[in-house]
Amino acid sequence: MAFSGLHVVCGYPGSLFARDKSQAILGKISWSEAPGSGVTSTNAAPNESAGSGQAMFRIRAAADSWVSVGPTPNASTGKRFLVPASTDYDVYAEPGDKFQWIAA
Repeated sequence: MAFSGLHVVCGYPGSLFARDKSQAILGKISWSEAPGSGVTSTNAAPNESAGSGQAMFRIRAAADSWVSVGPTPNASTGKRFLVPASTDYDVYAEPGDKFQWIAA
């Protein structure tokens, strides 16, 4: 089945070991979700961790999409950014942040 909509994975960047030598790749995964357009995620970014750092969202959309991240995100009228189709887009998240998206 072809990918459609938008998918996000929330995790921590880099490794838990030797963080000062880590590459900027996604490490420890907390959750993933694929909400519908205009629907706020049910999951939220976890707290910062001394061992893992600050959580991030990695977003991939099937089509160009507007995305909003925050405690009460609104992709229609709130602060938002464009996620180009078929591109991994990474953004750091504050603890408790959720996300919402709509087609561009």
